[in-house]
Formats: sequence, C-alpha cells, structure tokens
Amino acid sequence: MGTGTATGFLQRALNALNRNGRDYADIAVDRKMGAATLSALSAFFDTRGRSAENVLLKAMDALQGAHYVRLAEARPSQEAFLCGWLSNRIG
Repeated sequence: MGTGTATGFLQRALNALNRNGRDYADIAVDRKMGAATLSALSAFFDTRGRSAENVLLKAMDALQGAHYVRLAEARPSQEAFLCGWLSNRIG
C-alpha cells in the first residue's frame, strides 16, 4: 500500500481518537508524516499513555481491513486475494 496510505490510516485514527478535539486538534489527512501528525501522535500518548498503543494499532488495522474489502468490492478480480490479505496483513 505504501507509506502514504499507512500515514493516512494513522491520521484518520488519531482524529477519531482525540475525543472531538478535546485531547488535541484534528489534523489534515494528507498522507504525509509531518510535524502536525507527529505532534498529534505525541499528544495521543501524553493523554492516553503508552499502553494505548494497542488501541491505535487496532484502529489502524481496522482501517486497513476496510481498505482491502473496498478493493475487493470495487475490483472483483481482487476478491481472490482478500482472504490472504486479511489473514496475513491484519493484526
């Protein structure tokens, strides 16, 4: 998928986990690992603690899984790969 897609998943997860902006401001989902993304990640850990890393990873896994399902839905030829993608790349 590439680093841009993974960064987009991180940005979306951070935005969804910021308790409506109470913990830190939403960031642009621009798929670039810049200062705003790193600041939000730091604020996430400052607020939730390092133990919340698993929650963040689960959110990103969920986004990745949904991405694979969308690929298979959009391109039926990709359905042949969906089971492998989900079993080998999620979790």
